Amino acid sequence: MHSEIVFMFSGQGSQYNKMGLELFGKQPVFRQSMERLDRFVHQLTGKSVIEELYQNSRGKGASFENIIFSHPAIFMVQYALAETLEAEGITPRYTLGVSLGEYVALAVAKVLTPEQVLELIVTQVRLLEDTCDNGAMIAVLDHVQLYHRNAELNTRSELIAVNFDKHFTIACRSGHTGEIQQFLRAQGVASLKLPVNYAFHSSFIDELEKPYRTYMQKIDYKTPAPGVTLVSAMTGGKVQTVDESFLWDVVRKPMNFRTALEGLTAGGPRLLLDLSPSGTLENFGKYILGKPLAHKVRSVITPMGSELKKLNEIVNDTLEV
Repeated sequence: MHSEIVFMFSGQGSQYNKMGLELFGKQPVFRQSMERLDRFVHQLTGKSVIEELYQNSRGKGASFENIIFSHPAIFMVQYALAETLEAEGITPRYTLGVSLGEYVALAVAKVLTPEQVLELIVTQVRLLEDTCDNGAMIAVLDHVQLYHRNAELNTRSELIAVNFDKHFTIACRSGHTGEIQQFLRAQGVASLKLPVNYAFHSSFIDELEKPYRTYMQKIDYKTPAPGVTLVSAMTGGKVQTVDESFLWDVVRKPMNFRTALEGLTAGGPRLLLDLSPSGTLENFGKYILGKPLAHKVRSVITPMGSELKKLNEIVNDTLEV
């Protein structure tokens, strides 16, 4: 049976300095898409994401956490990669977005134009900075029972994702970050503060809701392009309606990537293409689906490089089927 293609998109935490640089330098469709999107961001903000992302002295893989740049950059890199794959004849039957990645999925499925999404993203950043205190998101490499059993975690943070059996994510106020990570170290538990300074998917951004929803009510939402089904890591299933309530919930509610992926792969063989900058969703997918894999899970962009080689391999393997 032919594997149906899934494009998967990630959100905040997956970004880093110079992500997608090899494709930007060597893949013309990717570069043209990035430059077109960057021109629009510049019109909105007076700033260039490309300059901040690629034209700096910081090493590849260095932190890239200024949300003014990282929010649009995460969208731009993934949308440009989707356009690159589509130009090669690889189109999705499903899109699966996680957090900010759900906004990328909406553009790829033509529910919104990329320009509409970039306006949404830039507006979200402006309103966040006006209304919300800084916060943090922390990935924890242990069973989620650790969170439920310990007041040091469950009274100072909120559980925002259970990614697989020994990997969950919490959100907290910035003032509690050090205490939480110190507690985890004392327990011998590895953790990683994600490169973002807001506590998405938690009550710590509730002040954003009213102004952001008011803005989103003005947007004209289309139905997905024929042949494309939206799957949401927020609902854990197929998307029925896209409106301001859905887009707010994508920002505010916990992420259910595992539930969404398990449901999506239950219907037959899938080719799961991770379009994130980090390969994170490929790794999550392999942990969730286990071995032997009935589904292929591939990524193009990772901090390790070889982006063009991996892109060409995916194109050749997919079109030969």
